[in-house]
Amino acid sequence: MSRNNEDRMSGGTSKPDTGSPALAASLAPLEFVRPTSIVALPSGGRFYPEGHPLHGQEEIEMRQMTTAEEDILMSRTLLKKGTAIDKFLAKLIDVHPSDLLLGDKNAILVQARIDGYGAEYVTNVQCPACTARIKHSFDLSDYQLFAGEDFSDVDGVTPTERQTFIISLDNGWEVEVCALNGHHEKAMSKASAARQKNGMPEASIQEQLRNMIVSISGHTDNSTINKAISHMTGKQSKHLREVYQRIIPNVDMKQEITCHECYNTSEMEVPLTADFFWPRQ
Repeated sequence: MSRNNEDRMSGGTSKPDTGSPALAASLAPLEFVRPTSIVALPSGGRFYPEGHPLHGQEEIEMRQMTTAEEDILMSRTLLKKGTAIDKFLAKLIDVHPSDLLLGDKNAILVQARIDGYGAEYVTNVQCPACTARIKHSFDLSDYQLFAGEDFSDVDGVTPTERQTFIISLDNGWEVEVCALNGHHEKAMSKASAARQKNGMPEASIQEQLRNMIVSISGHTDNSTINKAISHMTGKQSKHLREVYQRIIPNVDMKQEITCHECYNTSEMEVPLTADFFWPRQ
């Protein structure tokens, strides 16, 4: 059949030859430039030792999420191991996630969620007033960077040259404390999993103190520190943790919610539930 007959039988039209070199040359090439975001670090580069890539750095450039990172977040194997988030972050930044201060890591995670799925975060929360379960929409872009209070504004606190600080307790102990990072986070998670596996009760406060404390009145051995922690009063433990929160940089993600059951308005920290990186479709 001739080309003219083919055209007549098909209504005078024919499909374009997409394999034609001339047509391929006329198409604009696809651009595969990966967008990035600049994330301000709550720490401003403080508490990182000299030689660390973030020492003295106020911000970090982060690659935005692609389908490759989505697959990491959906990996059942990585989720079961508890390594999905760190594997995810390792693809977005040039600093190992375990080397990040937890406050800086939080800021990066929030921006990664905004870049990937938007700033609206819908999840179920419990009303602090009436305990009803309600659905609330949080705006993830509505957060503040908390740089930490100046040491001179906090009584009984002395900075050291090792990016740590010493807190004086009422019993005369001088407790040297460091800023928690991803390595400490892993250690606390591993200890919690081991206690749960062995049917032991939770000890989250003690685990936090074990990772925070570098020395007590010059003693650096773990056995002495662990014994001291087990003998601390609730008042002393509370003081250490409160001072830590006042000094260490973090992301302030408190937002107001109004309960549709009791109509009470409360301030609540944005909960990082399963909906955070795995929003319901």
